[in-house]
Amino acid sequence: MAPPPAADPRSPDNIVDYKPEVKRVEDDDPDVAGFVALVCSIVGLMIRNRTSLWVGTVFAVESFLNQRASDGGLLGSPAATILFSILSLIMNYLPEIVAAYSGVKI
Repeated sequence: MAPPPAADPRSPDNIVDYKPEVKRVEDDDPDVAGFVALVCSIVGLMIRNRTSLWVGTVFAVESFLNQRASDGGLLGSPAATILFSILSLIMNYLPEIVAAYSGVKI
């Protein structure tokens, strides 16, 4: 026995228009640039790699410039991330700066 014509899903009466999901800015992914900045800064401090420290500082500045007004963040504020990155750069370059002003060779 054949189903009644109204139960046919191909029927023009059963067509549902597609409505794309509206994505809000608040629903975006978490701050990936801030996370990369912290990881690069910590790795740069541990292995004394200046390239990693500079990459972390660039990502920290990018995170700071792209922060939202409602950003409380899992990793703290982007201002704290940029401060950590800059201080890690200072800690890495400090022995050479002190040696240059004291006249001692490293």
